[in-house]
Amino acid sequence: MTYACEDCGFLFCRAGAVKECPSCEKPHIRSATEEEADRLQKLLEQGNTNLQIKEEQTL
Repeated sequence: MTYACEDCGFLFCRAGAVKECPSCEKPHIRSATEEEADRLQKLLEQGNTNLQIKEEQTL
């Protein structure tokens, strides 16, 4: 499942439930939208190590 942190904007994938963001360690995470999941997938395919994407940024 793909998640998004509402505090820092970090996008990440995990199998199973998650209680906090692996980047900022805050508990304000939610399931990523389809658009966010697509952006993360594109970044992973490109091998980009900076996976933090803010809503106003484009690829």
